[in-house]
Formats: sequence, structure tokens, C-alpha cells
Amino acid sequence: MGIPPKKTHRLRQPAMDWSDIGKMVGKAAPIVGTLLGGPAGGAVGGLVSQALGAGNDPDEVGEILKSDPAAYERIKRLEQEHERELKAMMLEAETAKLGHVNKTMRAEAASNDGYVRRWRPTFGYLAAISWALQSVAIAWSFVWAPEQAGQVSQAIAALTPMWGFALAVLGISVHKRSQDKQVAAGQQPNGGLIQALTTRLQGGKQTSGKG
Repeated sequence: MGIPPKKTHRLRQPAMDWSDIGKMVGKAAPIVGTLLGGPAGGAVGGLVSQALGAGNDPDEVGEILKSDPAAYERIKRLEQEHERELKAMMLEAETAKLGHVNKTMRAEAASNDGYVRRWRPTFGYLAAISWALQSVAIAWSFVWAPEQAGQVSQAIAALTPMWGFALAVLGISVHKRSQDKQVAAGQQPNGGLIQALTTRLQGGKQTSGKG
């Protein structure tokens, strides 16, 4: 009896999703690419599929993009024709994200767990104590062991990246602590540049709607 040939199993490539399509079209149509990688990816993917005459399937759209360079032009035209609607979708997605962040901050501020509410101040106190102890140790070594000044200076330089990271975390913690107090007081915290831009866009949209 002959030995039956071994069955060979072809490795199947993992299926694509809309975020993969977003990366492919990001240069030609940045708004569409960004939306495809976010929560609205499925809805925008349907628009892209229609523009390319494909089924609502990332794999099928990906094959068209690989085989037809003109497909990128069609997606670019889609973005230009529906730019206002696509920007509105981006605005809604960003607003939803900010709402989720504020909800998380409110939950943290209202938490009955002392560790959840106090971890930022605790980190600040620990950073301040460590900084003070290190400063005293450096001053002591310069006064009582001046011959070690070179090695101490090298040690200080070696600690710079660590302190840079710690102080960056401390700065963010102080900023978030201020936002916690605003949330506890029932105020809307300032979301920074992104929220400012969102507010401006919303105001511009409302103004243009009235006109």
C-alpha cells in the first residue's frame, strides 16, 4: 500500500477590517481614513463600498484598492462631495469621546474608594519628598565629600530621564486633580485644545445653520 500524500493546509490571511482600509486610503482621503478607524467605521465603510461598486465587505474593498489605483480617486471624490457630512461625523465622534472621559472623571471623583480619589495627591507628595531627599543628599555630598563631586554629577545626569518622566506625570496629575475638583463642584472641566476646537466647530455649525 502506498503512503497517502499529506494534506497541505494553506494559511489563510487574516480578514481585513475597516481600520485597515482607513490606513490604505488615509493619504488620499484623510477624513475618510480617520473615520474608518473609529466608531463610525462601519457606516463610512458602507459609503466607500458604494463609491467603489463593491459589497459592504472590507476584504472586497481592500482587493479593489490593491488592483485599481483609480479607486483612490473615487474615494477622494467621495470625501470632497460629502466633506461637510463627514466632518460632522468626526465632530460627533470627538464629542462622544469627550463625554466618555468626563463620565469617567465624575465616577472617579465620586468614588468612595480612598485610593481611587487620592492616588494623584499621593504621587505628588511622594515626588516632593523624593526630590527633597535627593537635594539634601546632593548638597551633603558636595560639602562633606567634594572628591566625589564628579561621580555625583554623573549620577544626577543619569537620573534626569527618570525625573523628567516623574515630573511629566506629576504635571498631568495636577491638571487632572484640578479637573476633578471642577467635576465635584458640578462644573464642566476644560477639555483643552481638542474641546476648544470642538466648541468652535459646533458654534460655527450652529451659526451657519441659522444663516
